[in-house]
Amino acid sequence: MRKLFCSLCLAWPLASQAQAPQVPAPVSTFFTKNYKLTTAEDSTAYCVETTFRDSVAGVSRVYYPSGQLKQYVPYSNVARGTVFGTLTTWYEDGTMRSKEDYVGGQRHGDLLTYYPDGSLKRREQYESGRGGVGVCYAPNGSLVPYFVYEQLPLYPGGQERLIHELSTGILLNANETLAMRRESAKAMQMATRSWKLEVLVELQVGEDGRVTGAEVVKSSSHFLNNAALRAAAKLKRQFVPARLDGQVVKSNLVVPIFYTLHLPAGRSADRSMMMRPIPFLNR
Repeated sequence: MRKLFCSLCLAWPLASQAQAPQVPAPVSTFFTKNYKLTTAEDSTAYCVETTFRDSVAGVSRVYYPSGQLKQYVPYSNVARGTVFGTLTTWYEDGTMRSKEDYVGGQRHGDLLTYYPDGSLKRREQYESGRGGVGVCYAPNGSLVPYFVYEQLPLYPGGQERLIHELSTGILLNANETLAMRRESAKAMQMATRSWKLEVLVELQVGEDGRVTGAEVVKSSSHFLNNAALRAAAKLKRQFVPARLDGQVVKSNLVVPIFYTLHLPAGRSADRSMMMRPIPFLNR
């Protein structure tokens, strides 16, 4: 599950040895509720302000559209998104919502969450990213059966089924087929006469489990991009929606799709080229 505005991908030049490392200027970025970039003129935007302690480490503060502080995220490395310290989140009225201890980008220490009235909802201990003993409470303070803090959206049949449907659902149109044939020249120069392709598609899953949008976040072959998005739009099943601390939430899920182009020796790429999915678990 994607956390709200956890990191900013920034690259900074190294200072020369003769000069002290320069601290980057503060950075402000604006996002919509659905995590899309927007501008300061958008009155519904969430603002992320990132300030630096040195050339690497820094702190991001996320603000509600009202201007109330929503989240405090300390980084040991801003560019890499490595959280180090206590990540704290508040409800919009200023009441604390959660506290999460991190070391080197992994949960390590306490995870505490609270109800809007300030009463404790959850207490867990983590060590190097792994949860240990956890206790959950009802609003009146009584114990309730434990439930996981973060539950990713689940596709009926599991991830392998999701990958299979996306892979087999990719159909190229004439222009995309032509682009594939042009790129096959790369594969013809390989000793194995095959060429592995990968497309990472990010699915936006709504609170009802329906896919509300999709976009390609990484691709080794541009001719597959639109076909992969069309395949995502044709998924046959609804997800079991994601949950955060027991509440159904919108989420973003990155799905890898793998393909290989096979060119049998001695035959032309135009007529013998085959494209087939690689099973996710055997990639």
